[in-house]
Amino acid sequence: MNRIIILGAAGALCCSFFGAAFCDPGSSGAAFLRFSPSPRATGMGEAHTAVSEDAYSVYWNPAGLALVEAPSLAGAYNSSFEDMQTQYFAAAWPLEYGSTLGLGISRFAVSPFQGYDSLGVRTEMVDASGLSVGFAYGKTFLKDEIARPVLNAGAGLKYISSRLDDASAGAFALDAGALYTFRPASYRLFNMPAQEYSLALAVRNLGTGLKYDDDTTPLPSAVSLGVSWRSHPKENARLTVSLDNVLQAGDGYYLAAGAELTLMDLLSLRAGWRSGQDEGSGIRAGLGFRLAAVDLDYSISPFGELGNMHKLGLSMKFGRPKARHPLAGETGRAAGGAVVASTESVQGLEAYAQDFLALAQKDLDARNYAAAAGNMRKAFNIDPQLGAGEWGDREKRLSAVVAGLRLAEQPDRGGFFAPGRDQPDTAAASVTAYLEKKELKALLLAHAAFGADIRGPALFEEFLSIMSGLVKMPVRPGEILPLKALVAKKLETSEKKFLLRDFSAAARECEEALLLDEENALGWKRLGSSYFGLGDKAGARNAYEQVLRLDPADASVLRFMELQGWR
Repeated sequence: MNRIIILGAAGALCCSFFGAAFCDPGSSGAAFLRFSPSPRATGMGEAHTAVSEDAYSVYWNPAGLALVEAPSLAGAYNSSFEDMQTQYFAAAWPLEYGSTLGLGISRFAVSPFQGYDSLGVRTEMVDASGLSVGFAYGKTFLKDEIARPVLNAGAGLKYISSRLDDASAGAFALDAGALYTFRPASYRLFNMPAQEYSLALAVRNLGTGLKYDDDTTPLPSAVSLGVSWRSHPKENARLTVSLDNVLQAGDGYYLAAGAELTLMDLLSLRAGWRSGQDEGSGIRAGLGFRLAAVDLDYSISPFGELGNMHKLGLSMKFGRPKARHPLAGETGRAAGGAVVASTESVQGLEAYAQDFLALAQKDLDARNYAAAAGNMRKAFNIDPQLGAGEWGDREKRLSAVVAGLRLAEQPDRGGFFAPGRDQPDTAAASVTAYLEKKELKALLLAHAAFGADIRGPALFEEFLSIMSGLVKMPVRPGEILPLKALVAKKLETSEKKFLLRDFSAAARECEEALLLDEENALGWKRLGSSYFGLGDKAGARNAYEQVLRLDPADASVLRFMELQGWR
C-alpha cells in the first residue's frame, strides 16, 4: 500500500510540475508522437499505461517491458484521414525474466500536398514526414512468493526528427515509467478468481524541443497516471478494465477508459472512450485474434466529418521464454527449470495455483502452519476448483489448528513447533496425521506431545485439548505419556487383555500402539495373536508377515506360519 501511495504522490507531483507545458493545447510539434501505435491500446480507449506488457511498452510505459517473457516483435500500420500514414515497429528482448531491452521505431508520412507562398500564390507540391527511433529498458525490482513481478520500472531514450519540405529539425527525448501490481490474499470480487490491480505512472517525450531555423517547438510531452483491474469471470475468459488520467502538450488534460474481454484465449473484444476529442465522440473499438504463431489486432477510431482512423497490428513471440521460478522442478509449470508462465492463459493460472500449493507444502514441511494455510487460500483464489478437492479439506483442517492455537495472531507461538526436540516433533506429527484424516493417530500423538514434558510450555496442553475437540474424542488422562512410554503401556495392556481372552480389546491396544510406532515387531506379533484368537486368520497372517519383514529370523513366528501352511 505504501508503494501505491508513493506512485500516486509522484503522479500528482509530475502533474503539477509539468502542468503549464502539458495544458497548453496546440503548442507542441512532432504531433505523430501523440498517436497510439498499438491497435490493442487504441481499441481500449488509449487507457494502456497500467496494462501494457508487450513490445509496445517501449511507447506506453517502459516498466511494462519487465513483464515480457519471450523475445517479441510487433508492427502496426495506421491509415488515417488526409492521406496521413504511420508505421510502427517494436521489439523486446528479455535478458532474463524481469530484465528486458526494447526497441521502438515510429515513422510518419503525409502524401504531397499543394504549397502556397506568403501571398497565397500556389507553389510546388510539398510533403512532410517524421521519424522516432528509441531504446528502452524495463526491470523488475520486487516479486511475490512465486516470482511474479510486483514492482517494475523502466526508462527509454529516443531521437526524433521532423521534416516539412526542405525544413527539418531533430531532438532527443526521455521516457520513463513505473508499474505496481497488487494481488491481495483474498482478491475475489463478484465471485471472479485471480484478480490483479495495477497502478502505473509514465512520462513520455520529455526532451529538448524541435528547432526549425530560429523557432523551437516543444515536444508533445505527456504524463499519465493509470490504473487497471484484471480478472477471470469464467474459466476460459479474461477481463481487463483500465483508466488513464493524462496531461499532454497539445491536448491538455484528458481521460481515457477502456475494457478488453478475451474468450478462449483466442478472441479479444475491446471498447473504450477518450475525452477531449474535438472531432467525433471519442469512442474506440477493436478486435484481436491470437493465432498459433502471431497475434492480429485491429482498431477503429471515428473522428466525425474527418473520417475514421484504422489501425492494423501484428505481433509474435519466438524463442525460449526467459521466465524462471524458485520452485524449478517442483511444479508442472517449472519442469526443467523453464517456465511457460503466461498470465494471460488458463494454463498459466493453474500453474500459479500449483506454485502456491508447492509453497504451502514447503511451509508445512517447515512447520510454518499459518503461512501454509495462507498460501493454500491464495491458490484457491486463483483456481477455486482446488478448494473443492483434497487440498480444500487440508486447508480447512489446518486453518482449524491455526485458529485454535492463535498462530496467526501470535506468530511467536509457531516457534514452539521448531524441530529438534521430542515434544515439538511429536506435536508436528500429530498435525500431519490430522491433515491426513487419521484422527485417532492425531489424538494419540497429541497425548504423547504433552506427555513428553508436562511441565513444558502450556501450548502443548492446549494443543491436546484442541485436537480432542477437532477429532471429537475425549482426552485420556492415563495416556498422557512420552511416546515410547505410551507405546510400551499399550503393549502391556494388550498382553493383559489377551491373557484374559479379551482378544478384541487386546487387538485394539495393539492397533493403537502401531499407529504410534509402525515398525514395532512386538506390536505386530501380539496383534497377529489377537486376530487369530478372534478367528481373523487373514488379519493374523498379515500381521505375522509384518513381523517377519522386521525380523526375518523370528523362530516362533516362522514355526507357527509353517504349521498353518502360510509359508
